[in-house]
Amino acid sequence: MDVLNPIYTEKAACQDCYKCVRQCTVKAIRVENGRAAVVKDLCILCGHCVEVCPVGAKKVRSDLDRAKRLINSGKRVIASLAPSFASEFPGIGLERMTAALTRLGFWAVSETAWGADLVAREVAAQLQTAAPDAILVSSACPTVVDYITKYRPAFAGRITSLVSPLMAQARELHQLYGNDCAVVFIGPCISKKQEADEHGQDVAVAIDFEDLRSWLAEEKLMLPLVQADPETRIIPERAGKGALYPVDGGMIAAIKSWNVPAYVKFMSFSGIEEIERALDDLEEAQGLGGMEGPLFLELLACPGGCINGPRSKTRTGTIRKRLSVLEYGQHRPLGQMAMSLEDSEGLLVHSWTASPVGVDVIGEQALSEALRRTGKFSRDDELNCGGCGYDTCRDFARAMLVGRAEPEMCVSYMRKLAQKKANGLIRAIPSGVVIVDNGLSIVECNYNFARILGDEALQLWEAKPGLEGASLIKLLPFHRYFQDVLDGADAIDRDIRFNSRILHTTIFGIERGAFAGGVFQDVTAPWVQKDRVVSQARKVITRNLAVVQKIAFLLGENAAETEATLNSIIESFEKSEGNP
Repeated sequence: MDVLNPIYTEKAACQDCYKCVRQCTVKAIRVENGRAAVVKDLCILCGHCVEVCPVGAKKVRSDLDRAKRLINSGKRVIASLAPSFASEFPGIGLERMTAALTRLGFWAVSETAWGADLVAREVAAQLQTAAPDAILVSSACPTVVDYITKYRPAFAGRITSLVSPLMAQARELHQLYGNDCAVVFIGPCISKKQEADEHGQDVAVAIDFEDLRSWLAEEKLMLPLVQADPETRIIPERAGKGALYPVDGGMIAAIKSWNVPAYVKFMSFSGIEEIERALDDLEEAQGLGGMEGPLFLELLACPGGCINGPRSKTRTGTIRKRLSVLEYGQHRPLGQMAMSLEDSEGLLVHSWTASPVGVDVIGEQALSEALRRTGKFSRDDELNCGGCGYDTCRDFARAMLVGRAEPEMCVSYMRKLAQKKANGLIRAIPSGVVIVDNGLSIVECNYNFARILGDEALQLWEAKPGLEGASLIKLLPFHRYFQDVLDGADAIDRDIRFNSRILHTTIFGIERGAFAGGVFQDVTAPWVQKDRVVSQARKVITRNLAVVQKIAFLLGENAAETEATLNSIIESFEKSEGNP
């Protein structure tokens, strides 16, 4: 368990269902020994695997203890409160939430939306001087930035050369209140934890809304009962339209509030898959030739925006959440800005560079060998069913070759392999074996079963090995026992006379009402009789020795003589020719 990663796997809980592999857009999952682990260098921290894991094996690192230690250290700790709190805690309001955070020990509270105002002002300034054919991509969402720099490096140069709203806010707070204060982010975002990990001098810790709920419960603080305090510190000032950032389109609204020229085009896309399609369109068009005015793309990793972040209480009810944020952000004046554009510019600038994930060059021969490991010898064998979590069999084979997948993940291969093993066992068993369905049609049987039935069945076997589809009713007089077991009766174990033979018969249910199986042993066969004599002799020895132990003083040497005699019988049978 690598708890240093913001997302990790509790291996003991992982049930090798591969749902996280199927759902991960960038396939940042490695499966080893049937357990799925997140590959840190490939992960973009969208948190989708955490949401879809049916057993909760994907975990998010909690940094709550770090935040508590920071407060207990005596430092002035400022809470950076994400504006999506309005949808997460509807009806609470900024003043009441600020009062609650103050009671938890925070020195002051600052709206992350204030940092969004700083970024919006700077983006507006860049758009005013942008070239007519310029395409600018928002830098507000760390997951989107990670996705573009790792997987769409051609667009890395189009990301606005600005830090995220959180980083902008944190840097300005340090500028205003000194570097001895500490900033703790509170919001629904997992990727903010990585921002804090990489820029600890700006943001000390990032906790999520689940952590906050746990903390409030520990301190027995019920938000609806907390009294708002007019003296509570909201620093450096109330945010403006940056409060709309958590909803898709909110970033654009905030930017437009800074008098952006009318010729600038804006588009909003949320959700990694939708973003992927949008970038594909741009790539195919090689930009938007002939477009009048620059284009700004607001890209948010979570569908609907941050209100549906991975650490929000629920990712449904988007309409209600949007309304909560819109009400929270309405009637907000233009941010007053504690620092001028010129003074803050140096704190906000950041150049984003492509850091594409390594792509292994895999030859056709190696790919074919990997496909053969899962029973795929031609294109027709490549089902592309997606059961392994990959879109195509070839994608899966590539993942195997780079160590991120195992052959056992291929459902069709494992099913065929299990069928081959079962068929092999059925053929090798010296007894007669048959499996029937709920219509008493044969699903599978071995040669010995056909031999027991007689010449007619053997002729059928020669024409169609396995007798698949043949009616057991026509072949076996005591077929009713199979029907009894299919109807729910206990397994049947008895000797039955059939065609001058005595068959030791075991009939059992495989799946109630669906399949039943039968095993038949001709006890009149010579080798079976020998085995039975040997078996009975062993039983006699066991029983006799038990008695001998009790009455040894009466039997004396006769006990040893009896054991030796019985053992000699067994040895004579076991060494006789023709005994299997």
